[in-house]
Amino acid sequence: MRGLIVLGITGCLLLGACDLFRGQDAPERARLRIEGTTDSTLTLVTSTNFLLQRTAVLDESGTPRRDTLLVYFLEADTLQITLPYSGEFDIRLRERFFARLSPGVAGVWMRVWIDDRLRYDTRPEETLPLLQFVYYRVKGTPPYNEIF
Repeated sequence: MRGLIVLGITGCLLLGACDLFRGQDAPERARLRIEGTTDSTLTLVTSTNFLLQRTAVLDESGTPRRDTLLVYFLEADTLQITLPYSGEFDIRLRERFFARLSPGVAGVWMRVWIDDRLRYDTRPEETLPLLQFVYYRVKGTPPYNEIF
């Protein structure tokens, strides 16, 4: 009986310590809110399961000028939405989130929160081809936002 109690306490401690291995600032959820005055149907692509590849863009002399981020989807959802739209996504497993809204139309407001921190907030005055947000966290490094 004493062995079961010790095993139970050990199991609880290990389960409770999972956040210690992930880090205190490991994100849990992404929240997406899209508002606007358009009556158009918009296309929204979201994913929490994708791979990333950063590639440097070099000038003629080989000097890095900027970089580009390639996103390879392993799973993604494509939705036809009308405004307003609100969604919440569990990002505990992969610590990444992707959202792309197209076609971009004037007066659309897209916001993304990672946990309770606002990471993306845009309300373009002009028509943009798309609104896109990429969040990812590499273990042991700060989280990154990529806004296109």
